[in-house]
Amino acid sequence: MMTALFQLFTLFSMAQTLPAPTDPLHPGSKIYDYSVAQSKVTCLQRKVDIFQPATSGSEKFPVVVFGHGQALDVEHYRMTFEHLAKKGIVVLFPTYDTGFFDQDWTRMGSDYVKQVDCTLKTISNADSTAIVFSGHSKGAYVASLAAGLWDAASTSYQLGANVFFAPAGSDTKLLKKYATHTATTVVYSDADSIVDKSISENIFLQAQSHLKQLITLKSYNNPAIKADHFWILTKSSFAGGKDGDNALHHYGAWKWLVAAAWDLRDGGKNLQPYLYGDLATDKGVKDLKDDLLRN
Repeated sequence: MMTALFQLFTLFSMAQTLPAPTDPLHPGSKIYDYSVAQSKVTCLQRKVDIFQPATSGSEKFPVVVFGHGQALDVEHYRMTFEHLAKKGIVVLFPTYDTGFFDQDWTRMGSDYVKQVDCTLKTISNADSTAIVFSGHSKGAYVASLAAGLWDAASTSYQLGANVFFAPAGSDTKLLKKYATHTATTVVYSDADSIVDKSISENIFLQAQSHLKQLITLKSYNNPAIKADHFWILTKSSFAGGKDGDNALHHYGAWKWLVAAAWDLRDGGKNLQPYLYGDLATDKGVKDLKDDLLRN
């Protein structure tokens, strides 16, 4: 009994003070090669925020497209987007909806695809052969639709991976239209009380990706680092979330998003250990790992 209590106390203490990884090769580390350049463009009469590595060279960078949760603007994800840009990744944040009450999901998915196509034509250092579709909650739902609506013949870029966080819906017909070469990762969190896990499970089961995985993000033994529906935010909102970064970002969202982009940068062979290998479930604390299902 005393041993179990000691282990619990140790986990709690470590999670409370768990620093960011210090290995420069760790996708969640705060050791960077670039600063951030931010800009905006207008596509389909709606804005797209762009975060990219600040460079004067001709280097090309992989791209992560991120769909927002309901009524959550770019400021709620800013630290994540800046982290990605500093790691050598271009981030696009499209406004795929027409307002708070927009529920035309298929059109939103189509607009997500079109806004990416429109925006990439304005960015000289984006690698259009290395694109990741992602999003949170409503945005993950829309991104999952966009992945089924994406058509290589009608766009100027190549979709190589999907990373969806707490999707709020799914469409089986579109999941069956996924390009088989596009790896799909769905992340659900153990304290989510907003969306049902069956949505994430359906995407995992029905997506026609050659490699797909369902990660269940576990909370740390610390109320301040709880994997609820809004854990991915870096600015608190009216609905939840906390200001700043924490271990859920370093060993979760930041790690997986950067790893997905880096894998495409390196040829898209699904060899990135922090997303497609054993390190995908590492939380930086001994004896605590996320759950993983992989086909």
